[in-house]
Amino acid sequence: MRRFLLGTVALIAFLAADTTAASAGNSALVYQYGYRNSGTFEQHGRYNRGTMRQDGEYNYSHAMQRGYWNYLYQQQLGNRNAAMTDQYGENNYAVTGQQGRDNQAATYQTGRYNTAGIAQIGSNHRALVDQYGRNNTTAVIQVGNGQRAEAHQSGDGNTGVIIQGGDD
Repeated sequence: MRRFLLGTVALIAFLAADTTAASAGNSALVYQYGYRNSGTFEQHGRYNRGTMRQDGEYNYSHAMQRGYWNYLYQQQLGNRNAAMTDQYGENNYAVTGQQGRDNQAATYQTGRYNTAGIAQIGSNHRALVDQYGRNNTTAVIQVGNGQRAEAHQSGDGNTGVIIQGGDD
């Protein structure tokens, strides 16, 4: 029953959406192989590309792109992971990742030519990236368990890297 309701809501949202966005060269791929995964993908503008993939169970993904020539990729292989990527502007690129369980990742980008990344391999990781302005770059890599990372950048020409190793 729940799948039927979700499918019906998705169909209604698709039919009610502005059809010009579909003809604007946007593309989105969503793969969900596991059990009770859910994801939303919304794109406004032109020539935006995105891929969302979830393999485990109880994963949640949200993706929003507004503007032109934005690209994002999310992948969650474990269980109970949550990823959110919002991009506003032009030529922005975001990658998420996540392998274990109970990981949370978020990326917000506004402006042009922002680049982000997040790769969390263990479990119970939290990561957040905010970027405003122009030419910002961020990379977050967490391997063990229970790592926390944040990167906030504003302005232009910024670069940030966070790499963490073992358990907390």
